Amino acid sequence: MQPSWKKSEPISAEGLRETPMRAAKALLEMTEGARMDTEHLTKLFKAECAQAVCHDMVIVEGIREVGLCEHHLLPIPMSITIAYVPDKKILGLSKLSRIAGYFACRWQNQERTAHRIAEFMEQVVEPLGVAVLIEGKHLCAMGRGVRDTQSVMKVNVMHGAFQKDPHVRSELFMRRSNA
Repeated sequence: MQPSWKKSEPISAEGLRETPMRAAKALLEMTEGARMDTEHLTKLFKAECAQAVCHDMVIVEGIREVGLCEHHLLPIPMSITIAYVPDKKILGLSKLSRIAGYFACRWQNQERTAHRIAEFMEQVVEPLGVAVLIEGKHLCAMGRGVRDTQSVMKVNVMHGAFQKDPHVRSELFMRRSNA
């Protein structure tokens, strides 16, 4: 007789019967951004203020999302920061989180996600500058291969004023570290 610890559970076992359907639903949910439209992502307002105020930096940090690694189909828990310097339009605050979720919830790599968020912001909001910073813990690196459970991958994408003006970029990093 084979010891119980050497046996694998048959697919008909009570705890596994519904696993394929649950896994399929989870994958659909975790990649819903690829099937959504962008209409609900933006609520723009005219920037009705003095130039000096309109051009102040807007930062939302700590947006938590989970994407799926396109190479291994494993989760990437991420913390996303989106910053922009408005010009003529400002964006409803909750929309920054929605935009992050739209681009994060799909098969992805972290670099592409950051670039797509920045490009979307540039096209829709038309700011003087946009920055997207993403920190991710890749379960594909944690649970397989190198099995590195401590590293954090950081991607910083800078466009417009954040790319061209070192003072604007410095202000972003200074304001983030003081939070």
